[in-house]
Amino acid sequence: MTSALQTLHTFHGAEGQYILFDPESMLFFQSDRETQQHINRLRKSGFQGGEAVSDAQLQHMEATLVKERARIAERYRKASTGTHVINRLTILTTTACNLNCTYCYAEGGAYGGAVSRLSAHNAQSAISNILKYYKGIKAIQFFGGEPLLNPALIESVCQYCEHLVESGQMEYLPGFGATSNGTIWNERVARVLKRYRIALNISVDGPQEVHDRSRVDVQGRGSFQRVFRTLQHLRAEGIPFSVETTYNVFTMRSGYSVWDIVRFLAENGIYHPHIVPAAYSRSDPERWTPQERRQLLEDYRTATRNALASLVEGQPLLFSFVTGILRSLLLKIPQPLVCAAGVHDLAIDTAGNLYPCFMFVGQTDFIQHSALQPLDDDAYRRRGHAFYAENLKSERASCRTCWARNICSSCIGANQIENGHLGGMTMNCLVIRAVGETLMTELARLQQSPARWKRFVENYRIFRLSNLEVRENC
Repeated sequence: MTSALQTLHTFHGAEGQYILFDPESMLFFQSDRETQQHINRLRKSGFQGGEAVSDAQLQHMEATLVKERARIAERYRKASTGTHVINRLTILTTTACNLNCTYCYAEGGAYGGAVSRLSAHNAQSAISNILKYYKGIKAIQFFGGEPLLNPALIESVCQYCEHLVESGQMEYLPGFGATSNGTIWNERVARVLKRYRIALNISVDGPQEVHDRSRVDVQGRGSFQRVFRTLQHLRAEGIPFSVETTYNVFTMRSGYSVWDIVRFLAENGIYHPHIVPAAYSRSDPERWTPQERRQLLEDYRTATRNALASLVEGQPLLFSFVTGILRSLLLKIPQPLVCAAGVHDLAIDTAGNLYPCFMFVGQTDFIQHSALQPLDDDAYRRRGHAFYAENLKSERASCRTCWARNICSSCIGANQIENGHLGGMTMNCLVIRAVGETLMTELARLQQSPARWKRFVENYRIFRLSNLEVRENC
């Protein structure tokens, strides 16, 4: 008989703590050396016979795990039923871009093809066909290239959605957003952003010497000053924005750690950034070296400890990996998919082709269908199911046995970039495991002090309530 203790993940904290984590229920415990060694011995012996649960403490632990696993499974079953809506529809307005970032997977925005724009007619046809097949669209994200180079398309899509709501063809108006390099600002862009309350996700890679090394225009000029002028405009106009940082090899080689970037952004009034490690293909000469990979993980551990300490002190300097994994650990919400791509997320390119997400645009093998044609089609269903099977952790060899599978929210597009296929592990996987172990260690230590634990609970609640719309991972 298999014991619930058999799949426990055991590890040491930075200060000698012994932590036990159950991947199924997402419960974690601070233990002691003897108990951890005993569980490891039982695991090696295959948990044979009554010896597996002969200890009273282990019997109580196993009973707790079995009960909690059943509760989590039932809650997930209930949460997984109902209508299927698209959480995010990404629309490429144009493949033109005024920057030429050194690590751009989209090859300057055009994805290896000719520069093109999506027409208003095709955008409307695509949205109409999606609404006939799915139950709704929660959010529309404009993408590129640089999406703000085509404000007319953005405005027409927003107007069309308003028409659909007014005519009863759409139940509610989607939230609107745009992923921008932050260098485009003019009266028309400002008017469209304000009129439709379009939230911007802007790339800022750190201090000017770091940002301007990678995020350059076609003449090789840095974009830092232009981006920060745009941020000033956004604040003045009350337009919401978030910041995404690609932590790349040059950032590290310039002497800036992950925590340095968090602090730099906070000093400039930017909080809760999404700081993601750059994804490099195996043939990229600028990819992480083995030593840099180890240093990167240690940097994320240090940043996680510092972020949690800042939350306890009531001055939270948090970033998305921390808040995303905290949410999974504390709210016990399992993550069955690597990411939402192809299931709750879809992307339309400038030709009207439908992809699982924007990370696959330009790769013909990943075209699911033409969004300009009805989606109620067996071929579309077959392709969608095939991608779903690739995305489902229980079907993936690299995820099925990973202890972090239920607290992990990653990016399957990064698998394609780093590995050349959808399988295997990525740098994101290693970062998530490093952050997860660090959080459990620090939370277990906080629980030893009732006063500090109370402050943490109160401050985390305040943070959650004041950041309901903030993205916690991508």
